Amino acid sequence: NPDRLFGQVAQKLAVAVITGRVRAGEVLPNEDDLRSEISVSRTAYREAVKILTAKGLVEARPKSGTRAAPRERWNLLDPDVLSWHFEADPNEKFIRDLFELRRFVEPSAARLAAQRRTSTDIARIEAAYRGMADGAPYAENTIRADLAFHEAIFSACQNAALQCLSSAVIATLQWSLLLKTGDEAAYVESLPDHEHVLLAIIDRDGDLASARMAGLVIDSLNTTLASLGTHVATETGKIARIKH
Repeated sequence: NPDRLFGQVAQKLAVAVITGRVRAGEVLPNEDDLRSEISVSRTAYREAVKILTAKGLVEARPKSGTRAAPRERWNLLDPDVLSWHFEADPNEKFIRDLFELRRFVEPSAARLAAQRRTSTDIARIEAAYRGMADGAPYAENTIRADLAFHEAIFSACQNAALQCLSSAVIATLQWSLLLKTGDEAAYVESLPDHEHVLLAIIDRDGDLASARMAGLVIDSLNTTLASLGTHVATETGKIARIKH
């Protein structure tokens, strides 16, 4: 599958840049360099470089080749860049930065949703909440319902500019849920928080919706960081066992 192949090439190159294996200003590995790791065609390589250039991770310089771009040029809010970042280097500082963004954006989105929501918006948010409550923690359909809950709140804001930030928030949320898989208690405890946000939006109480969403985001940060610690310890343990 050509799409899958160029996706693999893009991911390999992106992870090399994000981890600093290829530092800013250094030339990217070419298709021959990558062949030892994955099968790669010239077309797939070109497509991957085009994608990474559009996302700010690499830059093509006349006569000097394609090189890794400095971090300040990266489009960090792009969902692909976010997912590569989590895969390559899910460090605490990066997670805190993303949750800080959620802390600024989502309470305000909940406030606007409470003020502007239609009956259709309420039906969408309610259906998503029911999907969360009825499914097993961290099952694929439950995670989908959790993402749909937050997406429906953004949609209820009736603000196209704010909607542009929703993809970054949803990508962050998706990765935090994947990190937390296994911590069922955290999932179960978050359900009343989601319900309280929903009820405040139904009541058109913007202040309460905002405050409840802020609490939900802060709790989510804490459980994500706790899971990150466990995840890092598990991976480190695996590496130690392999080495010995």
